[in-house]
Amino acid sequence: MLQKNLRFIGNLLIVSVLSVIIVNISSLPVYIYLITANWFTLLVSFSLYAVIIVFLYNIYKTTAELRQFDFRPWRARLNKRALLLMVIGAVIIVALAFGYAKLTAVWHITESGNERALDLLLRKNPVAMTLDAVIFGPIAEELSFRGFFFSYVLSDQYLDREYQAATIVINGLLFGYLHSGNSLVLLAYYTLFGMVLGTTYLLSKRDIRVNSVAHMLANLGILWLVPS
Repeated sequence: MLQKNLRFIGNLLIVSVLSVIIVNISSLPVYIYLITANWFTLLVSFSLYAVIIVFLYNIYKTTAELRQFDFRPWRARLNKRALLLMVIGAVIIVALAFGYAKLTAVWHITESGNERALDLLLRKNPVAMTLDAVIFGPIAEELSFRGFFFSYVLSDQYLDREYQAATIVINGLLFGYLHSGNSLVLLAYYTLFGMVLGTTYLLSKRDIRVNSVAHMLANLGILWLVPS
């Protein structure tokens, strides 16, 4: 049992490092159009995003097949349970965002540097940032954070609930750390954000489309409904 647990911890450490590298690479398109936003840089950025997403999808697919998990292709039919999980996941995340916005207002928590930068970018390049936040970003993040991460860690000998729960928590913490900067409140918010998506992924029996759409709907809801 000790050897099994040590191997599990080792897999978590390895995949965490790999996920950080993959996420940093997948964010490269953003920096292209942030330098200067025009039709050419936007075309290059989102074309690169498409290539990266295909690459991440193949990494996820290969990892899932090596771990001998059922792999659902994008065109497979979605059942009612999957659709319900998409909506529930998105609603919970938007509720978390409302709670975070209320908390920062009541406690007079100043906006982090990362948040200020994102708000500025959204005002300067609303179309590009909306496409990034609602379509390309969530798909890329879910393929790496949930698809690749969970497939690498939860092999057939780590399917017990305690291993799944540990993976959800560590994955959420990593997701929170990479999104929060130096803010502990943001860390808590994004950690819960990631844990909701990790739970949604496992409840959907590892259907990456479910948490990808939940992430997309949540970001759309946050942009439209949550006060900044």
